Amino acid sequence: MKLYTERTTITPLIESDIPEILEMYLEPDSFKYITPHKDKTREYYQVFLQGKIAANKKVLGFWSVRLHPTNEFLGTVNLNQFQDSEITHVGCHLKSVAWNKGFATELMKELIKYGFEVRKLKAIHGIVEEGNLISAKLMKRLGFDFLEELIDKELKLNIYRCIR
Repeated sequence: MKLYTERTTITPLIESDIPEILEMYLEPDSFKYITPHKDKTREYYQVFLQGKIAANKKVLGFWSVRLHPTNEFLGTVNLNQFQDSEITHVGCHLKSVAWNKGFATELMKELIKYGFEVRKLKAIHGIVEEGNLISAKLMKRLGFDFLEELIDKELKLNIYRCIR
């Protein structure tokens, strides 16, 4: 299944995406607000991505994003279970060249639409590390309401929720 926005094509994550994702992961500040994955090795990220590809076989939740018509890799998006909880959350991880250009809003709108219309989810959550003001603003812009603060492994997370 492919999803489309005005400027991008969103396709399920596949093995051939991994080299470009690894490049993105190794950019400075790539994991500034995703602390559990900050400063890891290529091998760690490789195993992490293989796990996402395997998870897609059960429930499609991890995609790569490419600019059309050039097919340039821009980043990844997800709509998946948060750890072992009942929370399905949405996320976006973009290369630095795609920051501050409206891509996150464009991509998240399409993923949220997919979650409600295709997966028939009752609620979608956004999980934002404390201090990540840009993502917090994005959640509000997308119609999410602040739900609660969660402490996970000594990390403060703000949980947002959108119900349709």
